[in-house]
Amino acid sequence: MAKPNPHARPKRIDLSQLGQAGDIAVLVADGFDASDLTAIAGAAEQAGYRTRIVSPNRSLVAGRSENGEEMNFVVDMAPSETPSQSFAGLLLPDGANHLARLAESQDARLLIRDFLSAGQSVCALGDAVAVLAQASQTDGVKGDAALALKGDVFASSGETARADAGALFVQTLKPVKRAA
Repeated sequence: MAKPNPHARPKRIDLSQLGQAGDIAVLVADGFDASDLTAIAGAAEQAGYRTRIVSPNRSLVAGRSENGEEMNFVVDMAPSETPSQSFAGLLLPDGANHLARLAESQDARLLIRDFLSAGQSVCALGDAVAVLAQASQTDGVKGDAALALKGDVFASSGETARADAGALFVQTLKPVKRAA
């Protein structure tokens, strides 16, 4: 029996397949935790999904890496231009500053509610768990990460909560057919 190679390369992403399963909306404003985005985006891309940046910002949005370095991302669309049905799921990264800005945006709040009422998968990390709990009108939701699946919110805490929620989020996504 062959042993697994401990130095095996991770599976490469076939760029021609990227987005064939659908898109994931990532709702952010300046100050979001960019490491949350990059961790889940990598797993989503392996599964054939593409991430789309949705923000009240007009052209660029700035996130912070684990090292505190600023990372800029191009905004794909505004929350008001984003029908939830065109996405496989919604990601809400951590970051107190960006969540405060999103709370001020009625379009952002409505977008989160649209995903929830449609029963689509929503992943919230860190402080975004409270935003998801408020949008879903669910009391007692606390933790390091939360998933909304078919309108029900499940939260968890612990060392692996974020990684587990991200992996489960990608697994629960349903492919979305694009209009031709």
